[in-house]
Amino acid sequence: MKAKPRDLPLPVRAARMLARLKNVRGLSAAEKSVHALGLAATPQERWELFESSVRLHGFWRPLRRRTSSSR
Repeated sequence: MKAKPRDLPLPVRAARMLARLKNVRGLSAAEKSVHALGLAATPQERWELFESSVRLHGFWRPLRRRTSSSR
């Protein structure tokens, strides 16, 4: 039985998408790989990739609890 595209791991899907983008003009190899990863990922996988990159760069901080100024 053949696996459905979404059952394959993300690196395999991204490699297949990169092969499809090989002949696209106007993009560098790095840009093609970024686009291939984004196109191959599911919405949940894209969110996880975004979260990990934001945390890696130190922009993801827990929210501070707001204290009420009026009592």
